[in-house]
Amino acid sequence: MPADVTIPRLPWVPVYVDRLWSSNFFAVATDAEFRAAFCLWLKSWAQRPPGSLPSNDHELCRLAELGADLAKWKKVKRVALRHWIRCDDGRLYHPVVAQLVIEAHEKLSKNRARTASATVAATEARNGRREARRNGLRIVANIDNTENHPPNPPRDGEGDQGFLKNGGSGAAAPPAPIDPKFLNHGDTCMCANCTCWAAQQKMAKL
Repeated sequence: MPADVTIPRLPWVPVYVDRLWSSNFFAVATDAEFRAAFCLWLKSWAQRPPGSLPSNDHELCRLAELGADLAKWKKVKRVALRHWIRCDDGRLYHPVVAQLVIEAHEKLSKNRARTASATVAATEARNGRREARRNGLRIVANIDNTENHPPNPPRDGEGDQGFLKNGGSGAAAPPAPIDPKFLNHGDTCMCANCTCWAAQQKMAKL
């Protein structure tokens, strides 16, 4: 039995019924021997290592559901322990039980790996949705901040306030001889001051 094999306490264990009914053990075992052997098979799954049994008669007697009646245990021991082998760790192992334990361990390990992968994927997806919601809230907050706080508020003398300061006669003219182009304003500029000033200059030339 490999050292890394572990089996949780299961409410069931696999039994190959056809294999059991056709075995030599079933053919020769008495009712008492079969009962003791079957108890040992089932209880070996919960031992450490799984699929093994202690070699002590007192422990085996209890595991076989015979209590402390060693006399009964000695009557059924030979057949009940048929095919159980004492290994170098001092415990007993049954080849068929060991095979079933290893197969169950491999299946449980694959199930745990799939569950772990699914959990990681679900966690990443959940974190991604949370991050998307946070990013969406940041965008909305930035838009709201831009609407409530314009990045380039009009300076003194520009826009509607400029018309009011000049008695409604037009936008305030830039101090001569400064050309709006030198202030990074071109002919296509739609700023109120520049368009009005340019129009006034054209009228003056006529």
